[in-house]
Amino acid sequence: MLMPSSGCGKRRGMTIVESTLVLSVFALLMFGIFEYSRFLMILHITNNAARDGARYAAVNLDKPTNFDTVDYTDGSGVVHPSIIKYTRQRMGSLDKHLQNCLIAAYPVDDVGLNLTPPVIRPKTTDITGVITYPDPFNQSDPNKTAWNNAAFTQRVAVTIKGRYYTALPNFLWMPNHIDLYITALAASEGG
Repeated sequence: MLMPSSGCGKRRGMTIVESTLVLSVFALLMFGIFEYSRFLMILHITNNAARDGARYAAVNLDKPTNFDTVDYTDGSGVVHPSIIKYTRQRMGSLDKHLQNCLIAAYPVDDVGLNLTPPVIRPKTTDITGVITYPDPFNQSDPNKTAWNNAAFTQRVAVTIKGRYYTALPNFLWMPNHIDLYITALAASEGG
């Protein structure tokens, strides 16, 4: 005796539709978590690299004024990497995830630190009535002072800037890119 059909074929099609909906929401959530985690990793490593670079600069103020960009070889033949090279090494290879990644080391203007809120800006050689603060990334700025022009307890800064591009642009309403500008300070140990 044949039993009447209970609609088993219709249910099979409905399961495929339900699975597709659930998997698409799950995939959307999963890729969003991956993208956000990737950004946080790059942000964390960039912050640590800037902090390590600032500390490295603060303890090496006895090096020449071009030590921010040029390696230094001491009398015993030991090569000390420049501040920029050291900071870039501290980022591992993640600096390649930032487009136009630039690193600068400079002495910090004490007056800016005493403002409310504090302003981190480079020292300047400009002594005119309207003071112009230099761009730390422009090596030929006429108002720029040497990176090691910081007396004892004054601050030395390392700034990293670059543009982070998301892997999935406009995904989960994330912007296409995020500009990073990370600065770390360390107290000078020079004399």
